[in-house]
Amino acid sequence: MAQSSMMHIRIDNQLKNDAAAALAAHGLTISDAVRITLTRVVKEGGLPANLVTDTASYDAWFKAKVYEAISDTRSVSHEEAMNEVQNLINRKRHA
Repeated sequence: MAQSSMMHIRIDNQLKNDAAAALAAHGLTISDAVRITLTRVVKEGGLPANLVTDTASYDAWFKAKVYEAISDTRSVSHEEAMNEVQNLINRKRHA
């Protein structure tokens, strides 16, 4: 297991209490929510899409990623591509 680190943040008490109550209703703690969010930030390379409030910036980022993908001229066999996609799916399922 990876070594864990402790984070300390300052937030408004009411915000903390309200968030803790909302998360508890879903069986989660604040630590769980932070862990989930940071994991998604790493996997998605930025804020998860549903957390982005500036849709124009998100659209620009998404279009750049699509352009990057279609501009990739590497030759890859169908089997290689499918294996790569399946490995990605498996990693996301087991994360």
